Amino acid sequence: MIKKDYNLGLDIGATSVGFAGIDEQYDPIKLKGKTVVGVNLFEEGKTAADRRGFRTTRRRLSRRKWRLSLLEEFFDPYITPVDPTFFARLKESNLSPKDNNKNFSGSLLFSDITDQKFYEEYPTIYHLRYALITENKKFDLRAIFLAIHHMIKYRGNFLNSTPVAHFDTSKINFASDLNELNSLYLNEDPNNIFE
Repeated sequence: MIKKDYNLGLDIGATSVGFAGIDEQYDPIKLKGKTVVGVNLFEEGKTAADRRGFRTTRRRLSRRKWRLSLLEEFFDPYITPVDPTFFARLKESNLSPKDNNKNFSGSLLFSDITDQKFYEEYPTIYHLRYALITENKKFDLRAIFLAIHHMIKYRGNFLNSTPVAHFDTSKINFASDLNELNSLYLNEDPNNIFE
């Protein structure tokens, strides 16, 4: 076998690599009776945006589940003496009444009033949240849990890619707003806040 010097030319693109072999006189060389020229085609590279989206969603849902379990753990010692099966009923609230795995029937949210009566008074969770903020009366602890559960579960979308520099905060005076809020809290009677 005779060794010869040769040059290999490459054309590297986004979806292909072309090649050609030439000798020192710039003539195409042959290997096993075929001219050394060709191209390899392949699929264009893909970004990880799709995978990253799935991973972000998985993490977000996992963190939501963790936050809700902490909330339930916090409320459990106070709700269990009042209604021992509240959390179990709440977990089964999305099951069909015909489902064989359903252990509780009847009122799912409250054991002492019907769900229909509760929904007549508060058609949506936002009605309940508004009532908790504006009405001066003692609410059922389970209703308070439902409102806080909703706020923690659906706390907003923080996946906005808008840079912070694009938000205009020049018109906001945090110091005066906080002072005003603190004075409102000081004027409230601390004994009646949670009644």
